[in-house]
Amino acid sequence: MKALGSSSLGRAADLGPLFLRLGIGLIFAWHGWGKFDSGVSNLASSLASLNVPYPEVVAWLQVIAEGVGGLLLIVGLFTRLVTLPLIAIMIGAILLVKIDLGFVGTAVPGYEYDIALIAGLLGLLFIGPGRLSLDGALGLETSPAPLTRRHGASVAA
Repeated sequence: MKALGSSSLGRAADLGPLFLRLGIGLIFAWHGWGKFDSGVSNLASSLASLNVPYPEVVAWLQVIAEGVGGLLLIVGLFTRLVTLPLIAIMIGAILLVKIDLGFVGTAVPGYEYDIALIAGLLGLLFIGPGRLSLDGALGLETSPAPLTRRHGASVAA
């Protein structure tokens, strides 16, 4: 019995990580640039009002992680490493800013969007950047060999 989508979608399996990287990377690069463009000192003031220690340092780290990290996700370079600070930023945003709003806020959005980004970042952390990435092209990541059954048939993921 043939696995569902094994012939048609199997050949396009590398598009999954690519689309995740492009979408998530674009969001983070856009937000990182926006924070830089509106002034890192404004972000630092917001962080200070939340009692974040060393708000100026944290603001710069956040802008760099989001801006540069987003661009690195888009091209697929150091993908797994880049996901870690971005996950930390999203957890911090939930705990420091949005936790009181609830999962789905009423007047303003809750943290459902943040959870979706964390889920995508965790996906990239565990599945990797895919072959259509600089990580793949430079040999920094290798694609796993397909699982096989006893009779040599490929198992669909």
